[in-house]
Amino acid sequence: MIKTVVFDLSEVLIPGLIGIEKRLEDITGKPKDLIAKALGSHPYYEIDNNLEGLLKGNITYHDYRSEFMANLGLPCHFEDVFDRECLKMFESPYAYTEKMIQRVVGSCDLYLLSDHCEMWANHIQKQHDFFRHFKGAVWSYEVSATKKSEIPFAALIEKFSLTPSECLFVDDNKINISIAGNMNFNTVHFSGEQSIPHIYRAIENG
Repeated sequence: MIKTVVFDLSEVLIPGLIGIEKRLEDITGKPKDLIAKALGSHPYYEIDNNLEGLLKGNITYHDYRSEFMANLGLPCHFEDVFDRECLKMFESPYAYTEKMIQRVVGSCDLYLLSDHCEMWANHIQKQHDFFRHFKGAVWSYEVSATKKSEIPFAALIEKFSLTPSECLFVDDNKINISIAGNMNFNTVHFSGEQSIPHIYRAIENG
């Protein structure tokens, strides 16, 4: 029986950084491929690159931003633009988010497991009212690990006394889904709004 649903945040409940390279290209005139590479984001995201270092809390946000600007040869006054454009990416939940959460919370406890740095996590939690439905969260920067390892999952289990076989984990990343499955979580690989019925069925049939 599914008693708990653990949601990923970015690309499930709200947009993440994917797509910011186009916005920054328009502002800076730099090619979006070079921007994505400097960000360390898709398709350049790798274990132990600068973005993962940020998400783990191994480097500060200011160091991450400085490295990004240096790699692209951007002047110091671009710092405020970079901050603003990153935070803009997290401003609006998807049209389906509130309705989906409202339905799921009617039958399950909700938790969040998310790869984000502290600055972004603090901003996002202040920005979105849907966090009132969540009983708790584990952020990657808190445990110095992303969901590409078992560490955040183990931290969530221990912190909130969860039983993985009674949990449904929802994430857009196949690697994260695979790790959760290996730890005995039920899973739904999220690929957009069309995946929502799979969440409902998993809860009903769990």
